[in-house]
Amino acid sequence: MSLFSIVAREDFLSLVLDNEASDPIHQLDQTIFHEIIPNQSFFLYLGQAELGKEGWHLAKTLTEQGLDLYEVALVIQHDWEEDLKSYFPKLNESLYYANNLTLQVKPMEALAQKLMMKGMASASQAQEAQFELFKEFTGVIPGTSSYIKCMLVEK
Repeated sequence: MSLFSIVAREDFLSLVLDNEASDPIHQLDQTIFHEIIPNQSFFLYLGQAELGKEGWHLAKTLTEQGLDLYEVALVIQHDWEEDLKSYFPKLNESLYYANNLTLQVKPMEALAQKLMMKGMASASQAQEAQFELFKEFTGVIPGTSSYIKCMLVEK
């Protein structure tokens, strides 16, 4: 997986990513995505595949032991000495993010433009813009699959 986008509002979070199971050319650096709690929480990691898989296993284990997601994030931050970044949309605020590992294209700019045209007041509007982003970049980014995975978390 090499391209993903997230759109969040106070009442929903929409995640759309390419569903490429494995890209042998880019094995060292890839996007790792797994659900922690189905349809409620997920783990998304960009970088070395092994670290991503270890992080997901750790997050799942800690969640099963009763830790909340914030506590899980703190443990992972401590273990990896990385800065913890948290973003929560305020009332009527929208947050969005798009990334790819090749950094040869600018999906954030493209997503922003598509969201401005389609809107993001509802999950369906946001996902329509996210799907258009993938249509635009499928085949342009090495390793990007034309099959996409979607996850919608609603309040």
